[in-house]
Amino acid sequence: MPRAEAPPKGSLDRALEIFDVLTVRGGATTAELVAATGASRSAVYRLVERLQAAEYLAHADGRWRLGPAAARMAMAAVQRMDVFAAAPPLLRDLAARTGETVNLGVLSGDEIVFVFRELGRHAVQVRSELGARRPLHATAVGKAYLAGLDPERARTLVDGLELTKYTGETITDPARLRREIEAIRLRGWSEERGEFDASSTCFGAPVLDQAGEVVGSVSVAGPTSRIADAAFGPLVAEAAGTVSRRLGYVRPEGV
Repeated sequence: MPRAEAPPKGSLDRALEIFDVLTVRGGATTAELVAATGASRSAVYRLVERLQAAEYLAHADGRWRLGPAAARMAMAAVQRMDVFAAAPPLLRDLAARTGETVNLGVLSGDEIVFVFRELGRHAVQVRSELGARRPLHATAVGKAYLAGLDPERARTLVDGLELTKYTGETITDPARLRREIEAIRLRGWSEERGEFDASSTCFGAPVLDQAGEVVGSVSVAGPTSRIADAAFGPLVAEAAGTVSRRLGYVRPEGV
């Protein structure tokens, strides 16, 4: 039986593509949106003007960015996540205790998306924008999430990952990554030293809900020059554990 052809893209498809581009890049010119969507310049221009009028996009310095209406919609969705309601006060405290950037990430496809960020007190910080996506295999927040999964689910997910090499320290061997995940599971927190960004060091831990399912992961990140020898792993695990308990998680006896 011949495969049915995909229907032609409409305005909604183009708008969603534009949202995806701006979420990942932070901003883009009209020409860049034309290249990303494959639509004509006139079609893209009509669409972004309509989205701007409704405040879903904003335009400044020749670049389009997500507007206040898009931000309100995103925050409304995030705030309905139980983990988002429980985590912020504890993560702000963690940022105050460590002085470094603290992130909360949730799974989106085969990546982690940051849904909360609290900056520390230092002038120089590891910057990670809300909505930024990070690979599971090359970040502390991603490896912590994998360690929080059921071992079989983690194995299946790892087997399907494209283990892109970002630096000379990135783990690109599936067997080594599985061993790393098991070590994190036993220890209670993850570490990432220059695996995604050669100049940063991160520590992470998973957040579990009342059913024992991983719903997110917490990380603390800072410049390697400042926190290479920091013992932040237990602090991150403690904060993630407290968030988990507020979500109803009860650690099984003997674990």
